[in-house]
Amino acid sequence: MLFVDDEAAVLKMIQMALRPMAGEWDTHFVESGKDALALMAREPFDVVVSDMRMPDMNGVQLLNYVLRQYPRSVRIILSGYVELEDAMSCVGVAHQFLQKPCKLVDLRGCLQRVADLNSKLHHEGLRTLAASIPNLPSVPALYLQMLDAIQSPNSSAQRIAEIASKDPAMTAKLLQLSNSAFFGYSHEVYSVTEAVQVLGVGTLQALALALPLFSAFDRRKCPSFPIEQVWDHSAQTGALARQIASSLRGNAHLAEQAFAAGLLHDIGKLIMADGLPDQYTAILATARAKSRPLFQVEHEVLRATHADTGAYLLALWSLPFPLVEAVAYHHEPRRLKAATFDLTCIVHVADFLQHEQSKEPDIVPSPLDMEYLNEAGVAQHLDEWREDLRAHGTK
Repeated sequence: MLFVDDEAAVLKMIQMALRPMAGEWDTHFVESGKDALALMAREPFDVVVSDMRMPDMNGVQLLNYVLRQYPRSVRIILSGYVELEDAMSCVGVAHQFLQKPCKLVDLRGCLQRVADLNSKLHHEGLRTLAASIPNLPSVPALYLQMLDAIQSPNSSAQRIAEIASKDPAMTAKLLQLSNSAFFGYSHEVYSVTEAVQVLGVGTLQALALALPLFSAFDRRKCPSFPIEQVWDHSAQTGALARQIASSLRGNAHLAEQAFAAGLLHDIGKLIMADGLPDQYTAILATARAKSRPLFQVEHEVLRATHADTGAYLLALWSLPFPLVEAVAYHHEPRRLKAATFDLTCIVHVADFLQHEQSKEPDIVPSPLDMEYLNEAGVAQHLDEWREDLRAHGTK
């Protein structure tokens, strides 16, 4: 881990706070961007934490260079300046933004999560790919709708949220921005509607004018990737997850969390199709030809699944941990050990039931873990949810 700040006292304080981790983390401290780049030229770093405002080379300039030359490094800005212009310059460059003064326990917690992430995603190429992504591409039709809404002087927050709620890529980006200290919000944001309200239409328009905030998926990269089918399944899974949460708990907040988790659960497929198109084309073909669950073939070929990869990116983007967890374990909730009716359990069920109901001929869904559902105390509701989906669909 490399820490860059022109204030020696700040570096000293961080160094003292991280001393208990000396046996696990290899930390380095420098006082300028120039010194940081010289050090990075000699050895690789998993994480770069930089102050925003430094003489000669500021934090954004440094992390821009790191993004281009060392894309696998996780990039974190630590600064006391959160003016809109500063925030805009960091979007797409920094994965996370920590505000000064930062509680040292929060800094340690952030760095621990990053260290844990790197230990769980074993494929070096996928780590580099996820760390280098400024935004994820959307279904072209939805991208054009969002572009029109963002550019219109009469756009409403409701219209922007309505479009984004159909698209996992847009949802992920808006949740990243609204959960960032860039915009100083005081609690975790789970819903797209709240994210748009937090950010404001004016800020979104300014960001979209200055940056490639959203983009369209290039079908030529991976022609066999059925993005509309995957996105439709994601939206339907999100809607069903919301119904399941509401039917059992009647909790509107949990229901909106479940919708977001269901919408985002397959976002790792897009990362793989867009970033590793040749390999993913072969993986898709193998899964179809052998009638096997896609995540199993992914793991055999890449040593990681779309669930692992999607969760890695969302965690890098600092989305709320329950969402990250639900994405990571939606195929295998047993890996969480404790069986409870939470977001992971809800998405596991919704994903299976939605595949079962739609009966896509070339997709073999991951199996439903009935033992897990029994332990969580919800297996008896499965037929009820299945019948409700068959009779009324998802709303």
